[in-house]
Amino acid sequence: MVESDGHRMFTLLNDCAERADRFLAGMLGISRTRIQRNIERQNVLRNGEVLARNSFARFRARDLIEVELEPIEELSLAPEPVPFGVVCRTDDILVVDKPPHLVVHPAPGHPSGTLMNGIAYYLGKKGGVDLRPGLVHRIDKDTSGLLVVACSSRAFEELAARFAAHDIVRSYTALVWGRLAEKKGTIRTGHARDPRDRRRFHPAPGGRPAVTHYEVVEEYPLASRLTLRLETGRTHQIRMHMRHLGHPVVNDELYGGVRRTGRAALDRLLEKHRRQMLHARELGFVCDGRRWHFESPEPDDMNELAAAFAAAR
Repeated sequence: MVESDGHRMFTLLNDCAERADRFLAGMLGISRTRIQRNIERQNVLRNGEVLARNSFARFRARDLIEVELEPIEELSLAPEPVPFGVVCRTDDILVVDKPPHLVVHPAPGHPSGTLMNGIAYYLGKKGGVDLRPGLVHRIDKDTSGLLVVACSSRAFEELAARFAAHDIVRSYTALVWGRLAEKKGTIRTGHARDPRDRRRFHPAPGGRPAVTHYEVVEEYPLASRLTLRLETGRTHQIRMHMRHLGHPVVNDELYGGVRRTGRAALDRLLEKHRRQMLHARELGFVCDGRRWHFESPEPDDMNELAAAFAAAR
């Protein structure tokens, strides 16, 4: 079985007599409730296609099974003084502004020093020693911006349901290479692991639905600045979709966004700011009957590169 952060993949050698939810719960060592929730949220694929929302489905020999497990409800983390921005703190939620280059959650290769370690430390210092933060969604290590964490079981259940139903507002700012022919549009694809590189995702007809709305807000000679709104929230969704359009996110090494322009000053900045130029700018949701809306200004590295692109000729 191939295993990485939240991702499991394996091929069956024999037909499976057990129904899918029972088999996967035993195979992965998790509860049936958790695997049923992941099936319901289209996180289980068979041979590259979303597994039908039917717990009576059964697997066959040579089926390729992929599971993208959502985070567990509550996390037990060692508190560490990791710096991050606090935007809002209540008894139920914590909204943070994550700097780039910071891993959100411990994983193989990053056992500590993550955002969640820092959040555990922050909540302890604020008198929340009995609280364990619930991770509702994630953003990539090198993506900056807004992220909400539940501080109560009630808030976690409500927020997890709203994220699963796409009943939230999530918009991003990105610098991408080139100029788009259509200045406003919607990208709809399937979403699955790329068989040529398992770290990456690609459009797949039978994959999980992935929908991104985009609008060009500024054009430069070599690049564009976009606002993108997520209708779904798949892993690497914006990065994969921009590569699919032929306009990868600037400095996105995994999706073909590392380039040099031949302009010495601009290329020095591209080398200096080695991370994908993607920022979670806006986050809105309803929790416990109250509507919340937050915005985060673009970080300095993105603004510096945008100015350099504007000056390039």
